Amino acid sequence: MEVKRGDVVLMVMQGDIGKPRPGVVVQSDQLAQSATSVLICPMSSDIREPAILRPIVEPDEANGLVARSQIMTDKVSALRYDRVRRKLGSLDQETLDRLDRALLVVLGLAR
Repeated sequence: MEVKRGDVVLMVMQGDIGKPRPGVVVQSDQLAQSATSVLICPMSSDIREPAILRPIVEPDEANGLVARSQIMTDKVSALRYDRVRRKLGSLDQETLDRLDRALLVVLGLAR
């Protein structure tokens, strides 16, 4: 399955006992051809953390979500491609920008 940065996918993370959840692909598209895994931030509809670290995404037709969700940038994970079930949609540019800012903070790259 080919996925691109910013795609919202249905995935199963290790340890989630087979519970599918949405996630956002955060790895560069340039790595897709050679990688055996993909970097993904899981999403949750149980909104708790400040939006600066976990950007909130409203559901719409373009992203394929059915509930208001948070991108858990503090839980970025490498998943084997076979754990990605299907593409649900894609994030809009404004949400991608908020995701990038949150990742900079989480990874300690914000200056």
